[in-house]
Amino acid sequence: MNYKVIALGLAVMLTVGFSQEIVAQESVISDTTQPAMVKYKYYFAEGLRFKLLGNQEQAMQMFQKCAELDQASGSSFYELALLYSEKKDYAAATGYARNAWKRDPTNKWYGLMLVENLKMQGKPAECVPIYNQLQKVDPNELEFKTAEIEMLIQAKQENEAIKKIDKLRKDIDMERWGTVKKKDIYFSGNKFDKGTKVLLDWLKKYPDDVDIRGILAEAYASKGKNDEAMAQYKILKDKDPDNPSISFSLGQFYYQTGKKKEALEEFLTGFQSADVNPAIKLEIIKAYISAQEKQQNLDDEVVKLIETLYQVDKGSPEVDLLYANFLYSGEKLVEAEPIYRKLTRSDPGNFMIWQNLLFILNEQKRFGDILKVSDSALIYFPGQGLFHLFRGIAAIDKKDFPVAISALNKGLGIPGQNAEIIKQFYLLLAEALYRNGNIADAFTNFDQMLVLEPENAQVLNNYSYYLALDEKDLDKALEMITKCVSQEPENPTYLDTFAWVLYQRKEYLKALEPMEKTMKLSKNPSGEVMEHYGDILYRNGRTEEAKQSWIKAKESKEASDKIDGKISNGLK
Repeated sequence: MNYKVIALGLAVMLTVGFSQEIVAQESVISDTTQPAMVKYKYYFAEGLRFKLLGNQEQAMQMFQKCAELDQASGSSFYELALLYSEKKDYAAATGYARNAWKRDPTNKWYGLMLVENLKMQGKPAECVPIYNQLQKVDPNELEFKTAEIEMLIQAKQENEAIKKIDKLRKDIDMERWGTVKKKDIYFSGNKFDKGTKVLLDWLKKYPDDVDIRGILAEAYASKGKNDEAMAQYKILKDKDPDNPSISFSLGQFYYQTGKKKEALEEFLTGFQSADVNPAIKLEIIKAYISAQEKQQNLDDEVVKLIETLYQVDKGSPEVDLLYANFLYSGEKLVEAEPIYRKLTRSDPGNFMIWQNLLFILNEQKRFGDILKVSDSALIYFPGQGLFHLFRGIAAIDKKDFPVAISALNKGLGIPGQNAEIIKQFYLLLAEALYRNGNIADAFTNFDQMLVLEPENAQVLNNYSYYLALDEKDLDKALEMITKCVSQEPENPTYLDTFAWVLYQRKEYLKALEPMEKTMKLSKNPSGEVMEHYGDILYRNGRTEEAKQSWIKAKESKEASDKIDGKISNGLK
């Protein structure tokens, strides 16, 4: 007999590496004359093997055969309970676990399997007698006692739960747990006085227990018993003035009772502790911000909290992001940038981090960095049009117009985008197409943009300027730039375009007025503007002034390739 069992075990080991289909064929027992126990052991071993291989269905078939062969053993029922529980068939698992427990009520694992599946079905009352029996199996296991009480509470059998708690509190190791649990029962049943009496009785015996006293103080505060709450907080501060938990609790009490200055002092004390979870501090700051959400600027108290939080807890992605956003909203872009860059590595799946970093770089006109950052952002957010837009902006600056056109077309093709973003795509795509020599396509995009927004000053300006450069449809150009300047009559860029359209129409005298106004309004006119001014001056007979303007245009290194000829020979 022993030889057969050993050989059978060896056979199981040798077949583990085969495919499940082959193993299943080899598992069939053809010798029906084998004793039942040998068959049982074989099926059980096969069940364990199939379970190890992840083949639950065949494992259940094997264990079911075991259950049929040996009705007295709980092992096969237990294994079936495990498998059905994994399938989340808690009703079936409960049935098998109950069969295992019935066959061996001294096996605590069977009992635990049964209660876990009953809990999953929301049947706490049925768990109570099982935990009671488990205490007899293992009298030293406190978890069985506390679990029975939890089930009694969930089953709304509070009086029975209190009796069990009172009995359990005689054990000094469980006395405190029982006190808190009893308080919970009374408070949840709206028996506030009974609950506070439990806490007060405990504090008479253990007056230095700051946690229980804190619970009592918060309980009084929750019921508006402010004098009683304050009395407990004074005791707490005297006993442990630097305890951050006490500071947060007292700060919350002050905040709710309108004592904002005192609340801030307590919160700042708590914020200075690195032992406190930053999430607690973040929640406090969010509450402050929410309370003043309609204000333009943050109150000084919120600023102090944010700065203290960052000083103590920087390195936490949530803290770093809050501080970076705080700096960004205060236009402290130089300070915010390195924090956002760090966050792109620690929290790359956060859209806002990439967005704000790109806005900072765009504000600083750092187009090389914009190209790199937008490329990285698109790895994580390939469907975000904004990042394609930034990539297009950077490529235009680098004069890599094919890349710009590709990026902008990709972004424009993404559905469901903000209307303002779509307008920017059309505008920039028109720019890139024009500079790439695709003039007809560029003008088509400008026309599409004007359909979306006929009064868009930037489109009216750019479109009319490019028409003037190409000396095409100058009547349309004049109509558009006139409309544009009427909206912003003091904008030097638009006035320069207005002057240039008039110049191309050979209305040189008319062009002089808006051009001179452009020069007065421009603090640092570009080389292109200086060259325009020179051309208009020259056509109005002011040749020496024109030459001086051209020389300044050349010095700026922003003039056209015709500037040397103009300086030497004038306009031809």
